[in-house]
Amino acid sequence: MINLIYIRAAIEQATGQRLTLARVRELLVEEGLITARQAAEKATIFSGYNDFFHYDASTKDERDKSLTEGLPDTLILTQKAYLTDLSRRSGKS
Repeated sequence: MINLIYIRAAIEQATGQRLTLARVRELLVEEGLITARQAAEKATIFSGYNDFFHYDASTKDERDKSLTEGLPDTLILTQKAYLTDLSRRSGKS
């Protein structure tokens, strides 16, 4: 994978000109740094995640993962409640 964004940033740093990614790719081919085939196959322009995901779902898992994955959240709360109860019984605040 050829990182056109990184190459564009280097060109911008050196020249002060911000080029489009398509123009960066054209220049790489013109200068002989990559072949036309490499430009087509390995210097693709990122167009979003739609190529990888066929849906847009912004859902959130509300389940308590401490019960299913063994995370200590419920254990800590249980221990705090237990210690608070002990403290009250012994008369300490």
